[in-house]
Amino acid sequence: MTPLLACEGIVKNFGGVRALRGVDFSVRAGRVHALVGENGAGKSTLAKIIAGLYPPDAGRLLLDGQPLALSGTREALKRGIVTVHQDINLIPSQTVAENIFLANEPASRLFGVIRQGELHARTAALLERYGIGCRPGTLVADLPNDQKKMVQILKAISREARILLLDEPTSSLTDAELRLVLRLIRELAEQGVGIVFISHYLGEVFEVANDITVLRDGAMALSANRQATSIGDVVAAMIGRELAPEAQGRREAAPGKPLLEVRDLSVRNGPAGVSFTLHEGEVLGITGLTGSGLTELAKAIFASPDVRRDGGEIRLHGEPLHARTPRDSLAAGIALLTNDRLREGILPESPIYENVALPVLGRFGNRFGVLDLAAMRDAGARAIQRLRIRAPGPASPAKSLSGGNQQKVLLAKWLGTHPRVFIMDEPTIGIDVGSKAEIREQVRQIARRGVGVILITAEIDELTTLCDRVLIMFRGRVVAELAGGAINRQTILQTSVSGELAA
Repeated sequence: MTPLLACEGIVKNFGGVRALRGVDFSVRAGRVHALVGENGAGKSTLAKIIAGLYPPDAGRLLLDGQPLALSGTREALKRGIVTVHQDINLIPSQTVAENIFLANEPASRLFGVIRQGELHARTAALLERYGIGCRPGTLVADLPNDQKKMVQILKAISREARILLLDEPTSSLTDAELRLVLRLIRELAEQGVGIVFISHYLGEVFEVANDITVLRDGAMALSANRQATSIGDVVAAMIGRELAPEAQGRREAAPGKPLLEVRDLSVRNGPAGVSFTLHEGEVLGITGLTGSGLTELAKAIFASPDVRRDGGEIRLHGEPLHARTPRDSLAAGIALLTNDRLREGILPESPIYENVALPVLGRFGNRFGVLDLAAMRDAGARAIQRLRIRAPGPASPAKSLSGGNQQKVLLAKWLGTHPRVFIMDEPTIGIDVGSKAEIREQVRQIARRGVGVILITAEIDELTTLCDRVLIMFRGRVVAELAGGAINRQTILQTSVSGELAA
């Protein structure tokens, strides 16, 4: 069976860096072909070549067995090659219909006036066909996260995609939302669309993919039918070694002394009446569906300026905590690792050592306020060694690193403040499996030193392997607290989607 699209011997160089080294890859009608690998392995480069963004330096593309030369992304769209990017790039102030058919609206031939009736009818047909529960006239800003992602996919479908490139389509989704998106991907494949599925989430890959290709260092490390391989095989191919099994994080020993006490904390337009106690050396997981108020809760504890507390009390070591700003929180020993590293975490243009030293610049200044750059570079070098950051050196700009290594820089930045309470909001989101395992081990080490860790995550594996207790939030309120054997996938899922702890 001739592939819809075939990539043969694709080579791509950026200056002196060879991003792709003779990669072969094909997509067949009606099949999902997963493309996986660590950050920096070449996945995005190959996808951009298929999408017409980059020309290959060597090798060729074939469409239906015929040579394909793409002059740009517009040409790719004309040939039915459509990309859905990781970030949701819809226009919030426009309706579902306007977003789906943006720059592709049905219009009259004579005056180019958009035919609103047809626009809404075609949108309604797409929504009904794929079982998406929103209306053509609904503003995108009013949609939940999973529906925004599916509207983004429908936007691609509306262009009569033959080949659909899905770049991390399930990142930032909860497990319940994930089910809906994976269902849509299966339905598209059943209708004959060839799908390239790029993901770090191997469980999803093995659930939805027919074929799997692994890239490592710009070369193909494995290519197989899903049924002929395993997650262990894929992980070993991705990183060139086998990962040791992750130990269970829950301990038999009793937790340490109470460290942070949150009582009836409420946030304007966010969580309400949240209460819990964090102990020394404890990893406390907090999870829930998108919109449950997890990030708002983290920011409220940290005194971030973009959330407003409406009530409640926070105590640290039994004493009231009156932090009004993040500076106050840091001074008290509370750190927050944000879930948005590029906008709220690192400084992409700055070198690693500046990012690491930023929260504690006072340590590197003399009495005249002059910074000791050599000492800052040493701190950056120690962070690189301690967290196994893949970088040429501490002067490397953060933007030059892969996502997983950027996340390690962000972790090093806050570890430098020596926190007593470390709040981590989705610390492993959108990073490769090797970096994910290393960051999870860092969480364990941090807790062993007596630091109280609040781990906010939608990844159930992290909750079951790392956490001593788990709080489940539903629509802004804590509806369950799990400990011991109750911390299992079924209980977490059922409680998250229902808002009630099963009897």
